[in-house]
Amino acid sequence: MEEFDEVIFDLIEEDEESEDDDFRLTEIYKLAVRLIKLLDGLKSQELKESASLMLIREIIGDDPLLIGLTSKMILDMSFGFGEDEKYVS
Repeated sequence: MEEFDEVIFDLIEEDEESEDDDFRLTEIYKLAVRLIKLLDGLKSQELKESASLMLIREIIGDDPLLIGLTSKMILDMSFGFGEDEKYVS
C-alpha cells in the first residue's frame, strides 16, 4: 500500500505544477495499466474480483452518468454483445 501512497502523492504534487489535461490523461493511463498488471499478478480469483470492484466503485463514485455507462458496459460484457450487435434495453 505504501507504493500506491507514493504514486498518489507524486500525482498530487505534479497536479499542482501542471494543469495540462493531456498530461493528466497520460498519467491516468499509465496508472491504469500498472493497476491491471498488479491485479493480474494476484493468485486468488476472489481477491482479483474484490479489488476490481473496489476500483470500479472508487472511479464511478456517485456520478449517475458513470454508473449508467458502467452498467451498460457490464451488461454488454455479460451478454457478449460487441460494438456491431445492438439490443433494446
